[in-house]
Amino acid sequence: MARSPFVPMEAGREQGAGGGGAATKGQEQQAAEAAVLLVHSQVRRIKREDEEVRERLLKLRLLETRPAGAFCDPVAWRASRSLSPLRRAGNGGIPVGD
Repeated sequence: MARSPFVPMEAGREQGAGGGGAATKGQEQQAAEAAVLLVHSQVRRIKREDEEVRERLLKLRLLETRPAGAFCDPVAWRASRSLSPLRRAGNGGIPVGD
């Protein structure tokens, strides 16, 4: 396994001194845990950036599909869309017959 650049230099010196197998294994385990934590923070950052990019793309797609007044009040937008085109054209209903 590749060593992390953040592992203290003392760990390498103690391993070379032959202080004991148990201490070396414990230090290797700590170094491995530190490497896992470094990878975890990087993965978290990458996921956060990916989520931000996805949100930006979603907003752009919504802007392409919505009308020009996309940033108006959603309740007012839904109410104006629910009216029939004939009713929106004039103030009242259209008379049928004489």
